Amino acid sequence: MANVVLIRPSSGSYYRHTLVGSAVTLSPPLNLASLAASLEAAHHRVVILDLERFPRLDLSLALRKIGPDLVGVTFRSPQLAQARRLAHLAGRLCPGAILVAGGPHPSAMPAETLDTTGFHVVVRGEGEHVLPRLLETTSWPDLPGLTWKNGSTADAPPIANLDALPLPAWHLTPVWAYARPSLVAPWVPVADLETSRGCPGRCVYCSKAVFGSRFRSFSVQRSVDSVQQALESGFRAFNLVDDAFSTDLPRATAFCGEILRRGLQVPWTCTNGLRVDSVDAPFFRLARRAGCWLVAFGFESGDPEVLRKTGKGADLEQARLAVRWARDAGMVTIGYFMLGLPGDRPDTMRRTIRFSTTLGLDLAKYSLALPLPGTPLYRRWSAWLNPARKSDPGRFSIHEVQPGWFRHPETSWTRLSWERRHAFLRFYGRPMPVARTILKLLRCRVLSSRPYPAMRVGQYRSRRDLSRPIGSSCP
Repeated sequence: MANVVLIRPSSGSYYRHTLVGSAVTLSPPLNLASLAASLEAAHHRVVILDLERFPRLDLSLALRKIGPDLVGVTFRSPQLAQARRLAHLAGRLCPGAILVAGGPHPSAMPAETLDTTGFHVVVRGEGEHVLPRLLETTSWPDLPGLTWKNGSTADAPPIANLDALPLPAWHLTPVWAYARPSLVAPWVPVADLETSRGCPGRCVYCSKAVFGSRFRSFSVQRSVDSVQQALESGFRAFNLVDDAFSTDLPRATAFCGEILRRGLQVPWTCTNGLRVDSVDAPFFRLARRAGCWLVAFGFESGDPEVLRKTGKGADLEQARLAVRWARDAGMVTIGYFMLGLPGDRPDTMRRTIRFSTTLGLDLAKYSLALPLPGTPLYRRWSAWLNPARKSDPGRFSIHEVQPGWFRHPETSWTRLSWERRHAFLRFYGRPMPVARTILKLLRCRVLSSRPYPAMRVGQYRSRRDLSRPIGSSCP
């Protein structure tokens, strides 16, 4: 039996200079709760340290007290610098522990992660099967999905039978500590839950380093079991974080039906973004009856040629229909858009902005297209990346211009910054649509639950505020 510490770094200043923070839901880390459940099933003792919720936690004291045999850190590219500090601290305080990196950035850039941090090994992709075995053997070449200094094994196959995984170990997290409302989370605490993994989409701005491109799903029964377990653990709502929840629409519909059959009266959201070409009107009506009150869509662009170049695989008419169906069902709708995608010019970005204002959306978020590590866009635009920052991107955000990281090959940062500012002005500067959104949020109890963040929608203290993103965030 081994002692294991799993750590989620803080997002730090990622949202500090934006209004997006008003709509970011603070939930316990699902990935660590799932890993912890598999480790406990293998009879190991696990402690989860969430620096996102407890940024002032005395990590040195915690590590000395626990004396871990393994320290695992999961992180995205913007958290690389913090993950490096965590690895150095754990290496100094726990010299006998295995230091493991996992998550989107290490899975996409395993060798570079090891070269720029103090981790001993990277677990690529899903870790539920690999991590327990890592504690039971000293022969790393026998385990798939590992990368270490001067060594690597073949990719571990995607977990085929997801139902065999134990339910998340929510008992290891202080659920009560996550009762922080936001614009998209009036009922708190909120559990992040998954009903599927993998996405068959071919969008150039997305990484498939962790879950891959093959769509795999939990059974409907197992998926709703996780909802029931979350409610019994103290959560009051849940958010589906699936990359492609409605890919199998009959399964997604059956999920809603099972929630109704069990009488689980719980509000829930789909903020990770539904594909507009995999939904229909009956699905939204049933989902609304089952408690889903808010859905987001990843439109990205309002220009057909740009959509084609990004591999989105959806058209503008499908987008209009999806929003209309969701609104007719009584849902709050959010649209995600990107500026600076391949093929974007001033006229195509303006077309996207105009398109966003004609969809009837309640909220919209405009971000900048960045070549994130592990994405096709990263490989396509590699020649324009700052050579000194390729393996170590440093601090960056899709909500801010990034002149120090790479030179945009098709437009200028000045143009992108101006177009994004114009986008927020056009969308949130319309008095009547914004008023209708506020009334709709009131009906959904959002404003009455926590007025401050919701009141910031459409609030502009100066023209400088127009460059600050408002709306929901896509993690």
